[in-house]
Amino acid sequence: MALTVVIVAEVTVSLPYPRELIRSLEFIADVCNRRRAGELDSAASLRAICAEWGFPGASSATRADAEATWAHLPAVERMWDGERDAVAGLVNRVFDETGARPHLVRHDGSDWHLHGLPAGSPIADRIAVDAAMAIADLVRADDLERCRRCADSRCDRMHLDLSRNRSRRFCSTTCQSRTNVAAFRSRHAADVRT
Repeated sequence: MALTVVIVAEVTVSLPYPRELIRSLEFIADVCNRRRAGELDSAASLRAICAEWGFPGASSATRADAEATWAHLPAVERMWDGERDAVAGLVNRVFDETGARPHLVRHDGSDWHLHGLPAGSPIADRIAVDAAMAIADLVRADDLERCRRCADSRCDRMHLDLSRNRSRRFCSTTCQSRTNVAAFRSRHAADVRT
C-alpha cells in the first residue's frame, strides 16, 4: 500500500507596498466596519481597537476624541469607495483640514516610516491622516481597486484585496459561502419549477 503525501504550501503574495501601508489600510477598514456595526461607540472602544492594532497615542482618548474620530469616518469611507481623481481631492482635503506635515520617524523597534502629524496631535486627526496617507499611496500607484466592499448583497464591509490578481470579492468566507449557497438554492429552485 503506497502512502501519498500532499504538501500544501502557504502562498504569500508579495505586493509592492510596505507592511505599514497594508496594516494602515486594514486598520482603517476594521475601524469603519466596527463603527458601522455598532461595536465602536465609546472612548473605551476606540482605545481598545487602537491597542489591538498597535495604533499609538490612543491610551488616554476621551469621549470627545472618539466623537471626533467618528466624525472623520464618512470622509475616510468616501476615500475608500471613490474614483481616483475624486479620492486625490479628498486626501488633500484631509491633509489641509488636519494640518498634516508628514515626517520620517523611527521608534519602538520600527524602521524609518512616515507619520502625518507630530506626536501629541489629536487621535482623530492622526487616524484620518494615517488613512489618507495610505490611500494616497494607492492613488499614486493607480491601485485603488484594492479597496473593496464585500460582494455579498447583505454586507457592505470594507476589505483590502491583497490577492495577486485583485479577485477577492468577499470580506470573509462566511459571506462568500452565504452568497454561493443562495445562488445554488436559487438555481435549484428554478430547476425544480421547470
